[in-house]
Amino acid sequence: MSKVTIITLPPERWREARQLRLEALLTEPSAFASSYEEELVFPDDVWIARSKSAYERDGNVTFFAEIEGELVGMAGAGWSAKAKLRHVAEVYGVFVSLEMRGKGVAQHLMRRLLAELRSMGQIEKVSLMVNTEALAAIRLYEKLGFAIVGTAHREEKVDGRYYDLHYMERYLIQL
Repeated sequence: MSKVTIITLPPERWREARQLRLEALLTEPSAFASSYEEELVFPDDVWIARSKSAYERDGNVTFFAEIEGELVGMAGAGWSAKAKLRHVAEVYGVFVSLEMRGKGVAQHLMRRLLAELRSMGQIEKVSLMVNTEALAAIRLYEKLGFAIVGTAHREEKVDGRYYDLHYMERYLIQL
């Protein structure tokens, strides 16, 4: 396997981000709150705005995994500007293309994301929600120091089927 590079995607590459996001929604419909059908119809200006905000880091950051110039994965986090909540970041949109799974791409992405959040100084805790059936993802998050702190039952409904979600968190600072 060629070298994985973790990057922030320049806004002019928004079409690639769109393609990867739609692939994620189509491939793993129970892993995301949005659906493929919902985001497929987003106009270009929505995708461009998403790409600019991720690049400018105004309350969120998104990293992409790239191999030989092709995007193969992504992971993002967002946080509130509200004084009582700005110490917590929420991970979202973690995805690795099917052909690149099991090769450490998600781990590279998550380590870079956590390092960025830690370097900001204000983020003390990182949380995420993951489908209880996504065992590989749960193992990765646990390896990275996340712990399951609760389970939301029947939290998502995809094609008439309910899914439970684990709520996981980890601290970036020692308490």
